[in-house]
Amino acid sequence: MDAGIIMSFKKHYRHHHICWLLEQVEAGQNIRDLKMDILQAIRYIISSWNEVTDETIRNCWNHTEILPDNEPLNNDEIDDENDDQMIDELSRTIQALNLPNAMRVNEFLNFSEEDVTYEIFEDDQIIMELVDIFKNSDENTDDLDEIDDSDEIVTISTSVALKSLETVNMFLLQQENADEYIKLVGKIENFIRKKQIHMMQQTTIDQYFS
Repeated sequence: MDAGIIMSFKKHYRHHHICWLLEQVEAGQNIRDLKMDILQAIRYIISSWNEVTDETIRNCWNHTEILPDNEPLNNDEIDDENDDQMIDELSRTIQALNLPNAMRVNEFLNFSEEDVTYEIFEDDQIIMELVDIFKNSDENTDDLDEIDDSDEIVTISTSVALKSLETVNMFLLQQENADEYIKLVGKIENFIRKKQIHMMQQTTIDQYFS
């Protein structure tokens, strides 16, 4: 019964993990030195669980046939569409980045129920390929970041926004009865990440046609 729920949770957590790696590299960190602390991992666990949809949980219960007959059955296709939306967004980004081995990345992102384990060195190789292309796509925009024009409104980058949101989330974790606000921060974080992925896609596409 819980296989679909666990699968959905792992997909969301892996998505957070990849985005975290990209953010750290964008900030100038060496990927070989990166170690996620326990608090950050717990944050992503909470966010990943909150992102498992009601439809996913309900459909898993429906398959057990122990729900009352008057409980409406949900369409698995709707559940799959909601559950895979995040994976599709990241997959499109990876395709736009022109990775040399797209199939391996696809296998990295999509866990099969028969084999939910993976080898660490294979993941590292995939992340390194992604990071290398990501860093190259940023090189042509470095000069723009150095422009100082006090008459113009400063554009906040997605990295700065995520860093600020991390501070807010840290504050909420230290408060009592803040569960709903933590979920709200998670929704805002997802919105910013979508913007970040879209910007990465657009940068790569512009470079391709330049």
